[in-house]
Amino acid sequence: MDTITQGLLGAAAAQAVLARRLGPRAWLYGALGGMAADLDIVIRSSDDPMLAFLYHRHFTHSIAFVPIGGLICALPWLLRRRFAAERWRIAAATTVGYATHALLDAFTTYGTQLWWPFARTRIAWDFVAIIDPIYSLLLLAGVLFARRRRSPRPALLALIASSAYLALGGVLHARAVTAARTLAHDRGHALSRVDAFPQLPVNFVWRTVYRAGGRIYVDEARTPWFGTTTTRPGESAAIVETATLPADVVADPRTHAAWETFVWFADGWVGQDANDPRVFSDLRFGLQTGGTRSMWSLDLRPGDLQPVRLRQDRPPGGEFLDERWREILGD
Repeated sequence: MDTITQGLLGAAAAQAVLARRLGPRAWLYGALGGMAADLDIVIRSSDDPMLAFLYHRHFTHSIAFVPIGGLICALPWLLRRRFAAERWRIAAATTVGYATHALLDAFTTYGTQLWWPFARTRIAWDFVAIIDPIYSLLLLAGVLFARRRRSPRPALLALIASSAYLALGGVLHARAVTAARTLAHDRGHALSRVDAFPQLPVNFVWRTVYRAGGRIYVDEARTPWFGTTTTRPGESAAIVETATLPADVVADPRTHAAWETFVWFADGWVGQDANDPRVFSDLRFGLQTGGTRSMWSLDLRPGDLQPVRLRQDRPPGGEFLDERWREILGD
């Protein structure tokens, strides 16, 4: 999720566990630990746009790295004598905060390598969007009240409430997937795979995708907390496999490697541009909930000086906000 929310979760966790031993500063150590894993965003290259896809949410987000990450975050205090009496409690707080980061990211859609170095699998449970104000505000309230009252109880209650909110996302995700299966059945499609992705900034508007008949169908589902699930038909894109790639893309080592990385990153939800067979979209993230235009696309041009390009598109602010508001209201 966004870095601020990661910091709030780390702060709440440290307060709930160590506030009585560390006092009012527990939130600070937990917040630093909760945000630190995202420092992997500095691993990027202007020559290789796929490097960021490979290493964001990589080793810094693995469970195996948690003890190391927590100690690194605590170094400014571990190395100073004035904190000798509490240095290991500080390290415990930063480690608790650090441990929350990857787990929360796994509840989103982007994908997190929790099991590195034992597996490269990208874990994505798709329960919550990368920005969700309700989830963030629950944690903020807990951190502020725990700090003000000098008690771990508000932080603990915030952790319980925010966890229940994530669980609600799981229930709504299941409803969205069921809605996608119903759409496929109504269309006479025999689907082979289906999923749903929450659309920011709420957990009841979903982008659903399923594979059937050589195409990926993208639709919209609205799953209100109280009420009936509704759907809106969207667009579709051709499924592209390695065997159907343009021959020059497969023959060029750089473009072929970039293609394989992109498919791995997008968990196989890759569509081919109808007008250009060398442009591929990550269909998990769209400019419109039911559209096939992606927030990022891979453009492969074998033989060019820059054979691998990453297109990043953003919707016009007013148009995007207006449409998202109508989706939230159910219009």
